Amino acid sequence: MLKNYFKIAWRNLLRNKAYSAINIAGLATGISACILIFFYVKHELTYEQQFDKYDRIYRVVTDINLEGQQDKFARSPAPLAAAMQKDYPAIEKVARLLPLNKQTVWLEDKAYNEEGLFFADSTFFDIFSYEFLVGNPRTALQIARTVVISDRLAEKYFDSVDNAMGQVLQFSNNAYVVTGVFKDDHHSHIEANMFLSERTLKYSYADSANYTWFPMAWFTYILLPESAQESSIQQELDHLYNQKVAPWLEKYEVSARLRFSLQPISAIHLTSDRTYDISPAGNKSYVYIFSFVAVFILLIACINYMNLATARSSKRAREVGLRKVVGAHRAQLVWQFVGESVLITLMAILLAVASVEIMLPFFNALTGKDFTHASFTEPSFIGTLALIVLFVGLIAGSYPAFFLSKFKPAEVLKNDKNPRSNAFFRKGLVVVQFTISLILISGTLIVYRQMQFLKNSELGFQKEQLLVIEVPLGDSSLTNSLPKIKAKMLQQPNVEKVSTSVQIPGERTVRVLVQTQVKEQVVEKTMAAMFVDHDFIDLMGIKLLKGRNFSKNDPTDLKGAYLINEAAARDLGWKDPLGKKLAMGDYDSSTVVGVIKDFHYTSLHHKIEPLVIALSPTPPAYLLVRLKPNHLPLTLRKVEAIWKTFDPKHPMEYFFLDANFAKQYRSEEKMLTVFGYFAGLTILIACLGLFGLTSFTAEQRTKEIGIRKVLGSSVTDIVILLSKDFALLVLISIILACPVAWYSMHYWLKDFAYQLPIQWWVFVVAGVAALFIAMLTVSFQAAKAAWLNPVKALRSE
Repeated sequence: MLKNYFKIAWRNLLRNKAYSAINIAGLATGISACILIFFYVKHELTYEQQFDKYDRIYRVVTDINLEGQQDKFARSPAPLAAAMQKDYPAIEKVARLLPLNKQTVWLEDKAYNEEGLFFADSTFFDIFSYEFLVGNPRTALQIARTVVISDRLAEKYFDSVDNAMGQVLQFSNNAYVVTGVFKDDHHSHIEANMFLSERTLKYSYADSANYTWFPMAWFTYILLPESAQESSIQQELDHLYNQKVAPWLEKYEVSARLRFSLQPISAIHLTSDRTYDISPAGNKSYVYIFSFVAVFILLIACINYMNLATARSSKRAREVGLRKVVGAHRAQLVWQFVGESVLITLMAILLAVASVEIMLPFFNALTGKDFTHASFTEPSFIGTLALIVLFVGLIAGSYPAFFLSKFKPAEVLKNDKNPRSNAFFRKGLVVVQFTISLILISGTLIVYRQMQFLKNSELGFQKEQLLVIEVPLGDSSLTNSLPKIKAKMLQQPNVEKVSTSVQIPGERTVRVLVQTQVKEQVVEKTMAAMFVDHDFIDLMGIKLLKGRNFSKNDPTDLKGAYLINEAAARDLGWKDPLGKKLAMGDYDSSTVVGVIKDFHYTSLHHKIEPLVIALSPTPPAYLLVRLKPNHLPLTLRKVEAIWKTFDPKHPMEYFFLDANFAKQYRSEEKMLTVFGYFAGLTILIACLGLFGLTSFTAEQRTKEIGIRKVLGSSVTDIVILLSKDFALLVLISIILACPVAWYSMHYWLKDFAYQLPIQWWVFVVAGVAALFIAMLTVSFQAAKAAWLNPVKALRSE
């Protein structure tokens, strides 16, 4: 019986080639989009799950309360791990990570600038089950000056993983022996290229802050037993704070109040909102959005099938009538039509998988992911395909099956069945299709406008034509040569200004504890801080509102002068900040000598917060060069030549500030691109269905068209006749889509502290575009029918 159903289904496909091609193409396009979105969503939702015990691994995070001001840090104090391990044996394992800034790694006479370096406790790999290609994870970091590197670095440095063991890498005035190579699958919040033994710190670094309860510098991870309750561990953390941390803070007169809490590592990527994290968090909203888009696209493809199947009901009516006459039951007919639907879906899936194979490199470039062909063999992917077959086969095939199987033999054999009896339902499905398409088109336009606003907004400083050179850390001779490098670069005719700084706009600032006296009361707050040189304010083009800039002629400015922004003055309640005293971190109380205009030192996701700027007592991380716009390639070569004169050992690593600042909107850029492609896909699928539906409508009204032409109707009259119903459906879709699109995008815009209002004309543009595309599709088929010779049209009846 089943074989017979599929045989009949195959014959029907061959008999109606155009109809079948439209159905298969529509479904294949929709399924292709769903498969790609499935890869993306699955990747985002399964961060950390490659680790064996991921569901028992937690990160200890810190909430800092200072004078009612709450800061949420991803980091915790250095002594916390040892205290937890000693006093709370219920905790199975504890390990810490300490991130390093970019380092220049030396391999014999070759230099490489590398990121993603961490000092790690020897127990780190007991918690995180990285796959070691060579080496023993249990012993790899037990000795000082040892390092475990990723397989990517092993192949980069030594041509193969097997050659890496025992090799020596040099950086930060230390030689590190490679004791292991791990496989990096880029699927964790810990974006690591190297793990260095924490024991090295005791011999090579004298940073006492790494071993005190304040400030926060480390990432602390714990592994809980299977029977442990998160709530009981939280109670133990509170007890530890009261017993050890609070007395220490009181002893050193730190007024901040801390609270440690647990964060599951599986929740970090999509839900973490903590500052000073290892890597930028993902966006859970985008996962939801693209999941809905996948469902919508598949729904539109299913609607196409349902519409075309029910529209062609008159073609199948006699077949149904004859089958019922010879004894076929309704259930048998239902299974036959569902079988046809499943067969078409299977063919569409084969075409979709082949399309995804071709599109995968492009999709990887679009999303920044690294999906491979191995994804096609994963059980979750195969299971998803099976669900798609069932979903599409049953949903798309169910209504046509039940609709066709209810025909009465007497009616259909006498040709009394009205082919337009299900027209209302078909029109409703068309409205649903175009409503979804219009929501996506409107959303794309709103995202595009917001992105243009972010890119072109006035930031309060000049980001264009600003070359940023990264200064390698730990090279004292280069640091001492920076004044000479600045002087040499300023001699170039196309170099306007040169400065140095520890932080730059668009990169992570530091947060410091500031103290001052307001109305005879000591006030403490945490603020962002930037450490710069005397030329920074002028080079950046930041406007000075009150007071003066840092002065090279006043040596006391190095430790005795601060600039603050307007937000800091407001936060401290100062109407006239000049001359006020401010203590920052471990520095003595200094004088506010100037107030600068608020500028966006972070992205427009965030409001401008209080900022303190001081002259840097430590070596800078960046050399900033303001260039003239003309002869840029030549000027770059001259700047690089000057750099090599003073530092032949390190390659000059540089970027432009405007491009680097724009990186903060990379996820939105990706969303805009992907959203735009999928919006285009929905319109394409909807128009495919509209094309088939118009063709069938014209075929049903062939006799009417012929009579109208004989009576004098023009081609234009016929086109209008066949198009007006569809135009009305698109107009209804516009009315339904506008409020849904407005609400959805209003919710998305809440992620930005600064946003463009949603303008009414966006929906007009989206509606006109959809109406134009739909009418173009309909008019093509309508004109084709209108040009038909009326004699042939009348004979066809």
